[in-house]
Amino acid sequence: MIRRLALALPTLSPLGGGVSEAARLHLSALTPAGFEQISVHTLDDSMEKVDPAQWVAAKLYLHKFYGPKSYSFAPGMFLSLMRAKPDLVHVHGVWQFQCAAVHLWSMLTGKPYVVSPHGMLEPWIRARSAKLKGAVASLYQDRFLRNAAGFHLLTEKETTDVAEFLRGQPTAIVRNFAEPFVSDSALPGWWKPAYDGREVYLFLGRIHEKKGCMELMQAWERLSSDDEAFRRKSLLVFCGWNDGINGFEARAEQLGKRFGNVLFAGPQYGIDKHRSMGVARYFMLPSKSEGLPMAVLEAWAAGKPAILSPECNLAIGFERGAAFQTGFTPETIYPALAAAYRLDQDAWNRASANARALVEAEFSEESVRNGLLGLYQAATEWKARR
Repeated sequence: MIRRLALALPTLSPLGGGVSEAARLHLSALTPAGFEQISVHTLDDSMEKVDPAQWVAAKLYLHKFYGPKSYSFAPGMFLSLMRAKPDLVHVHGVWQFQCAAVHLWSMLTGKPYVVSPHGMLEPWIRARSAKLKGAVASLYQDRFLRNAAGFHLLTEKETTDVAEFLRGQPTAIVRNFAEPFVSDSALPGWWKPAYDGREVYLFLGRIHEKKGCMELMQAWERLSSDDEAFRRKSLLVFCGWNDGINGFEARAEQLGKRFGNVLFAGPQYGIDKHRSMGVARYFMLPSKSEGLPMAVLEAWAAGKPAILSPECNLAIGFERGAAFQTGFTPETIYPALAAAYRLDQDAWNRASANARALVEAEFSEESVRNGLLGLYQAATEWKARR
């Protein structure tokens, strides 16, 4: 019986993107399940961006890290796991030190752990910094994954990413869920009177090479040059933090000066994030690689149709009429933007209603709780048989 549960992840900060948000939602879903204790083991970085009320249901163990943030060597994490005495640990993310800490904890205690790769084992991710990832994999991560007692997957596609590590362990596809959208209907802080009457195409999240941001701006530049009405009536807004794209800010500023319809608003949290989502007409994510992007679910909960690439792993959005398909090249983003602009109001209203209905039907808190509890039980039983 699992009485004490632990979550291990690199950070609680919104800078952790979908991983930290998914873990927060898991805590929310699992709190009513009656565990004696849920502990969270993570780093003490960027805590000024964390709302403590969102983690109050857990006992937090925050650790200093040494060396590069991309690896986050935090030896105290192993010690806190030993002190917390969990019956099972749920590990969020791979390639960082929390995997090593949990692996050592499991070897010494004989207790099971399950892993949520969050899309980090797919080929596009593995190909980036391949030598460093190869070293981590050889040193311990491959053993860590093969010894996992279960895998939490976000999509059917992820089953191929973990196939080489399976030795009969249970796997479960448990999708994220979206909380109800709440807004005070006020305009976001970045809004200007010149934007009144514009249709906002919103990118909200981590600004990273894989998200297609630069390709989106290339397509936007071409369409703004080709279609005067689109240029005057549309606004492309990037809300997020630049995670390593050289020249991104300069490019956005250049297009903003040239056309008056591109803005980099910076990171948005809390009510500012909801206000930004509230003024959007469309949510943009022409990504090259994703697990299951939380921001899309949040957009759908707000009734915002999305313009997505198939690599977002949310084909159900296309099937249910809540999303419109694009690729991640300028040549494929261009026609998707043009088609969205030409969509009449009645068709947009149907897509908006479809988005809300899809979240309510398929991405619920109860389904996440039941799916995780079932996986934890199956993983415990698998480990007991070893």
